[in-house]
Amino acid sequence: MEHTLRLPNRPAMAEMLQRLLPGKSGAIRRTREQVLDFTSSLTARSLLLRGPIGAGKSTIARVVGLLKRVAPLKSTAAQRFLEDTRFEGHNRIDLRYMPWYVELTLTGLIESLADAQLFGVRKGAFTGATTQRAGVFEQASTGRSEKGKEHDAAKLTGGVVFLDEIGDLAAELQAKLLPVLSGGAFYRVGGEGDPEHELQFHGTVITASWRPLHTGLVRPDLLSRVTGYIVDVPGLGDRMDDFDYLLDGVEDSVIGAIKDAIDHADRVESELDREFWRARKENIVRLDKLARRALAQVDWSRHGNLRGLTAAVEQMIANGRGYEDVIEELPLVLADHVPGARNGLLERLLQVAVPGEGLVGQVKAVEVQLRDQLRTQLIANVDLRRQLALQMSISEQQLSTQLRGLARRRIKGDGEQR
Repeated sequence: MEHTLRLPNRPAMAEMLQRLLPGKSGAIRRTREQVLDFTSSLTARSLLLRGPIGAGKSTIARVVGLLKRVAPLKSTAAQRFLEDTRFEGHNRIDLRYMPWYVELTLTGLIESLADAQLFGVRKGAFTGATTQRAGVFEQASTGRSEKGKEHDAAKLTGGVVFLDEIGDLAAELQAKLLPVLSGGAFYRVGGEGDPEHELQFHGTVITASWRPLHTGLVRPDLLSRVTGYIVDVPGLGDRMDDFDYLLDGVEDSVIGAIKDAIDHADRVESELDREFWRARKENIVRLDKLARRALAQVDWSRHGNLRGLTAAVEQMIANGRGYEDVIEELPLVLADHVPGARNGLLERLLQVAVPGEGLVGQVKAVEVQLRDQLRTQLIANVDLRRQLALQMSISEQQLSTQLRGLARRRIKGDGEQR
């Protein structure tokens, strides 16, 4: 580590992280520290984001791209730069103001298309290739300049590329990534092996996956290159202490998006029903206590985490749907997921433990969290309740009564939760 604690910009960077990745839970505090350590290092060039679907890995990738840009600056210059950052919605950085950063989702791409998007295409490389086209590594290293002239921030950072769902990339293309991650030569499609068309990338590569990559999804030699640093992105189930705060942010983002959409329609459509839509904009109804309480009881690890929560809130606020109907119809992202079932206590501690806090207190916090997740899942799934009641040889009504008891906590004199 390059004396990251002495970096003059670290306080300003930490403040931006707090704004973009809010919360006080141990899980998100650990994530912020991991991101801060990586972005504070001028030589750290490969980062893997691990976390469940919808947890916000792409949001964090943009944060990393931003902080890599400001890390070398003077404190005052960094502060000004961060204050001028533009956002999409509540906490997602607007890519138009980050020309040195390029992202590509690898899921569902045809292999030939992925090849062209990653490495670029020479004119005449195949039928239909009538023009030259840069790949994501070239775009990032030049600041997305079509003429190849480097943007100042691209010169400074070398460019930042985010490859989402690296495990979905075909094996042949994984092999072609190896030299890119080692600072070696690569070529546009159609220019392979021609020294005149040799390219190199010396910037930062961020990869992400919701699945374990050591199971054979990624070649071992590529895996060793993308795991220079690892940041664990917690799902919503690991951040229930932050739920109210996160819900506030989601609600603000949804309301802001609705107002922006109405304003845009007001500008471009001459026959818009302005009386209706302006009244709609002025009378947006926020979530009430019952809706918020119901959303807090959902096992969001099965329904898309923050992404799923955002979609649900949008339906409730934008479409005026009742929370009961929205929750009942939540799509299952991971139907077989049981919180805590695949992660023992040790594995969970390795994910969320906070430096400087005692083991006993952290173990108890994880135990409480797992218990709450179990209760939430049983409340939301009648089939699981029936199965557990049958296993315990009690009625479903008795089980429901015991679930209510499971939610009660008493505070002992030493602060222990029961």
